Amino acid sequence: MSATHFMAVMLIGVIVANILKEYFSKISETFILIGVGLLISFLPGFRHFELEPDFFMMMIIAPLMFFEGSKISLKSVRKNIKGIFFLSITLAIITVLLVAFLTSHIMNSWIFALAICFAAIVTPTDSAAVKSIIAGKQMPVGVNEAVEFESLFNDATGLVLLSLGLSVLESGHFNLWQGIGQFAFVAIGGIVIGLIAGSILIRIRMGINLRATRPEATIIPISLLTPFFIYLLAEHLGTSGILAVVAAGLVHNFEADVLKLTSTNVQLTNQTIWEIISDMLNNFVFILLGVSLVGIAEILWNLGLMRALTLFLVSVLVYLLMLFIRKFWTYKRGVQALDHFFSDDRDVRSKETTVFALSGAHGTVTLAMAFSLPINSAIISTQNRELMITMAAIVIVLSLVVPTLILPRLLPAARSQNHSNINDMREAMVDFAIINMSQKDMTPQIRNSLIKQLQSQKGLQIPDHKKSQVLMDQIIQEQTDFLKSDEVTAHFSARAIEYFSEYFIGRKRSPLFRFKKRKKRTYETENVDYNELVLLRDDLMGLEKNLYEHSMQTLEELEKTRLAQKEMEFSDIEEVKRILESRHHRTRNEIQEDAQIPEEFLIEAFQLEYQFIIEKVNDGSISKELSNKLFKEINNAQVLQLQREN
Repeated sequence: MSATHFMAVMLIGVIVANILKEYFSKISETFILIGVGLLISFLPGFRHFELEPDFFMMMIIAPLMFFEGSKISLKSVRKNIKGIFFLSITLAIITVLLVAFLTSHIMNSWIFALAICFAAIVTPTDSAAVKSIIAGKQMPVGVNEAVEFESLFNDATGLVLLSLGLSVLESGHFNLWQGIGQFAFVAIGGIVIGLIAGSILIRIRMGINLRATRPEATIIPISLLTPFFIYLLAEHLGTSGILAVVAAGLVHNFEADVLKLTSTNVQLTNQTIWEIISDMLNNFVFILLGVSLVGIAEILWNLGLMRALTLFLVSVLVYLLMLFIRKFWTYKRGVQALDHFFSDDRDVRSKETTVFALSGAHGTVTLAMAFSLPINSAIISTQNRELMITMAAIVIVLSLVVPTLILPRLLPAARSQNHSNINDMREAMVDFAIINMSQKDMTPQIRNSLIKQLQSQKGLQIPDHKKSQVLMDQIIQEQTDFLKSDEVTAHFSARAIEYFSEYFIGRKRSPLFRFKKRKKRTYETENVDYNELVLLRDDLMGLEKNLYEHSMQTLEELEKTRLAQKEMEFSDIEEVKRILESRHHRTRNEIQEDAQIPEEFLIEAFQLEYQFIIEKVNDGSISKELSNKLFKEINNAQVLQLQREN
């Protein structure tokens, strides 16, 4: 299967999953993505699919870890360094040792070093899976920080311990000090390489920022390549590539603190691109998990019922043991490094540590580590490799299903604004700007274009065609009456007036929705002088212009009346205007264009929207969360509009 085919199928899978989320909002996004992966596994090329660990770690996990690291400040890491050490290293090592002790006694064919390898595989946690599970629920701030920090660093701990276990299996002996030295070299070396390489790349990027005319053309590609370069460099030097990219991400967060409001276009563009890539890669992770589960199910099926049931029960015991370790490790009070994350109150802390224990969900990193086990009978037999992969998959599924059933019951609902309330406030904000801008001195054409632009912030508005039909009939009646007025009969020929009566307005038929075939009327032209035809054409063009201007003026007056009455429904007026403008420009063989809106009017309109939201925040009408969403919408609309104008 080619890389192009693989990427195309994965992207289609992401699209399908995102569509399904809208229809099955009560189902966790994680399970929808896994379900899509299960369906993909039946496609040709994906049957008997096995994750390529090196590809997966470099192409998916490395950029994800880099982006996650870039969202956390170095100050926060320094402040919580002891807590991070206790959760990501000490807790991980304790978990590995106890799980290895359990499995080595239950699985008779497993020596302790082999059990260490399995325990290291099931140690890494995945905070992205937890976020999907608790969507709509409010996790305590401290617990959320603990889960984030643990997930960010314990992947590397598991990978280093797995590497250590495999080296013991290969060599046949274990030296404690040598093992500690190897662990320190791989972990600390990865961090140092990430910090140094990340700092050098930041120097380069900041130099480009100061000198280049279009820095984003160079800086953004450098940013996208950074995690791959640093991961490969660290792995080549025998250190942890994952810790290296996390450290580089932390350094890049520091760059944003230094730049502050410098090079805002570069920072905004880079942040947006990375957010999109991160979302897609997170989706890839769970789709790949679903794809891989089918092959694992086949292994389980081939084991037979009794052996499969035994394997399942052992996996359940492993999962329960890890829950107990996580709960016990964080429940004990007096550990200053952990007290920052959890409450001092006994009852509250008990609940928070239970939430933390259940939040240790596992994902595709665990599965990738399992598939990375060597296919070499001299180190690990094929049978034991299959057993470890299958047990790891069962632990992953348990760690996703159990929290899905329990966590929503333990956590309160998140404070969120009702969707209709957001829409109502957005419409009120836009209406406020339109009413105030309509009082400014500007041409009707510019006013129409400005109102149309501001109205588009409300989203796609489907006009009420019945209401538009009524308005169109009124305009046609006014056109009919206007043709009979002295203003028209005194300046235009009877033949031109008859032409419009027959072809443009005949029998008050609306051009909006009625497309009945009309009988074509012909005129005798053999005996008509050419000059007379020219005069008739000029007469028709002049009369059409008068009809157009009269109708548009009528619609302008109607629009002003509605604005004065603070009635902000203009969809029928816009639809009728669009038809009249189309006819007017088509008659003259002209290209229809909206009037150019001066930048100062756009800026003033957006400032009015800012003012409206600030007033609503000050009087307590809306929450800080909603105001931030609307501020972001205004800012994005302003940037987009001004970019188009330029």
